[in-house]
Amino acid sequence: MIIRKKFKVESAHIVRNCTSHRCSHSIHGHSAVIEVFLSANKLDNAQMVYDFGLMKGTIKQFIDSMDHCYLLCSKDSEEFKTFIKKNCDRWIELPFNPSAEMLSMYVLNNIQRILDHTLENNGEGDIDVTSVRYWETTTGYAQAYADDIKNIYEPITRDNKVIYSEGVVKDWGKDLKTIMIDNNYIVNPLIEQQIKL
Repeated sequence: MIIRKKFKVESAHIVRNCTSHRCSHSIHGHSAVIEVFLSANKLDNAQMVYDFGLMKGTIKQFIDSMDHCYLLCSKDSEEFKTFIKKNCDRWIELPFNPSAEMLSMYVLNNIQRILDHTLENNGEGDIDVTSVRYWETTTGYAQAYADDIKNIYEPITRDNKVIYSEGVVKDWGKDLKTIMIDNNYIVNPLIEQQIKL
């Protein structure tokens, strides 16, 4: 069984080396829609794959990192990177070109990391991100799957880290900081069982 949760962000980027001169040479923004698809090997105590309410915590906060944010490629010139970092409070420096394809893998990889670092407390099974759709426009999206992380994303990012501006990190809650900065685990709340299913 698969469930889907949809998020929206407004962000800007330049996609170097693409065929469109506007996209490859000019800062431009997108109203991106991000669809996250989750599956589990069993249903939890509420007979759900994963409570949508839980997705409003660390997962939503992580995706919100990209909202009103400049998505910067670490391979850009030092002059350009310095300009962005000096003039933008919210930026994320990525070790790849911020195309819809790469951003869909980036989101998938990090949501799986969040789930893997969350100790569940309501009888959840093994929860996996089945895929992520990153709608860059209303007519075009990229969809990443777990195999794409191993085959494409990890080889590109293996020796390079993502850098988050202070403006992004200050909006993270304690739990997201625990996962993303401390690389530690968090525990979801224990749910009192009202009925026996």
